[in-house]
Amino acid sequence: MENQFKAKLQLRPKNEELFNFVISQLKKNNIQVTKIDELKEGVDVYITSSQFAVALAKLFKKRFKGIVKTSNSLTGEDHYGRIYKLTVLLRLPEQIDL
Repeated sequence: MENQFKAKLQLRPKNEELFNFVISQLKKNNIQVTKIDELKEGVDVYITSSQFAVALAKLFKKRFKGIVKTSNSLTGEDHYGRIYKLTVLLRLPEQIDL
């Protein structure tokens, strides 16, 4: 089995509760993490299941009431056809100061 990522989860902004939620869901569902990048604006988590990335986006939206955006990138072709990587942005709602 390949150890390549199929989806990238972009967690924005950096938030410990969101990161812990994502990691716990990945462990609970036996989804392999291939890489974690900590960036100034947040964290990127690379995983081996694009289907789970979509399911996780639904859980995120329900729990955190955040914004979800998805996009596909063509990364190549094989004898079965085109190969795409999924990117899922999980953005927490902005805090409004009154």
